[in-house]
Amino acid sequence: MRYPLIFLLTALTLGLTGCQDKARHEMPPLQVQLTSPTREDMTHYVGYLGTVTPIQTVTVIPQTSGLLQNISFTQGAMVSKGQTLFTIDPAQTRAELAQALAKLAADQATARYNRNLVDQDRPLAEKDFITRQSFDQAVSQAQAAAAQVAEDQAAVQQARINLSYTHILAPITGRIGLALVKAGNLVVANQTQLTTINEINPITINFSVPQAQLGAARLAQSQNTNLPIQDEKGGTLLAQGKLTFIDNTVSASTATVSLQVTVPNTNHKLWPGQYVLVQMPVQHIANALVLPVGAVQQGSSGPFVYTVEQGKATDKAIQVLWETGAKAVISGISTHTQVIFPLPARLYPGAAVQTGAAGQPAKQQHQGSLS
Repeated sequence: MRYPLIFLLTALTLGLTGCQDKARHEMPPLQVQLTSPTREDMTHYVGYLGTVTPIQTVTVIPQTSGLLQNISFTQGAMVSKGQTLFTIDPAQTRAELAQALAKLAADQATARYNRNLVDQDRPLAEKDFITRQSFDQAVSQAQAAAAQVAEDQAAVQQARINLSYTHILAPITGRIGLALVKAGNLVVANQTQLTTINEINPITINFSVPQAQLGAARLAQSQNTNLPIQDEKGGTLLAQGKLTFIDNTVSASTATVSLQVTVPNTNHKLWPGQYVLVQMPVQHIANALVLPVGAVQQGSSGPFVYTVEQGKATDKAIQVLWETGAKAVISGISTHTQVIFPLPARLYPGAAVQTGAAGQPAKQQHQGSLS
């Protein structure tokens, strides 16, 4: 009795399997839509990591010594050229100026006296009422007094300059950093660092490209092309700039060329030291073949698209030159080739597909020549 039972179970199993295969083969075809490549003028941009660098960076250092009396700016704010930043106690330099002015006045009086003596002695020397030696001595004293006055005038000018140094002004327009010294501290001339100022409008970006892209860089510079500047992840457009510098030497160690982009940066989105992506054009194709990126699939043998032949999905190999946003620049098919897009989830080579109304099988599509 055991063998008939086994035979019955086997027959039931085979029957169920056959039903499943029949159900699978009888699945309705997938509804698909077709699209064809379009022709567009396309430019291939490659992003290179760059560093934002200010055109000028100034370290503010006092030119006279004294107690720091006042800080007249907001840290981290924009400052204008000529704006007062710091004030050093001017009492000592004012006293030095007053002393220099007093000495000048005294020496000017002495010089006037000596000039008067020369004027008085000249007719007497001409008539030999006084010796020539006495007259020459008076002239010499007058010349020495005049020289002393000139020296005093220079000392007064220097004292005025030193007094002006007590008001430290911004040498450039830019964004100022932290005050490195607080009010009440002693600062030393030509030594104490007070703060730094970065010029950020305009601003530059330094980056490097492989030597193979030197020709593309020179073309971008000669054509004054706008280069998009994105954040370091390439997701946000920050600004656009012009390629203004190409180094005159290819680095022997890295086989790269140093470049520099200048950006107006009027919105101050670029910050010194920031990492960004400089999008540089490296290739341009007129009337390039373009497909949606979603229509391109990756297989073991490379990229391909799905076409329709005899109501079946068929994979067709293509070449992807580059992708930009939602577009893929391709070759290997023509504008007459219709490809499946968007792609259904259960699509595979050989799957039954149809376009248009349900129940109407897809017509065989004409395959164009390579573009």
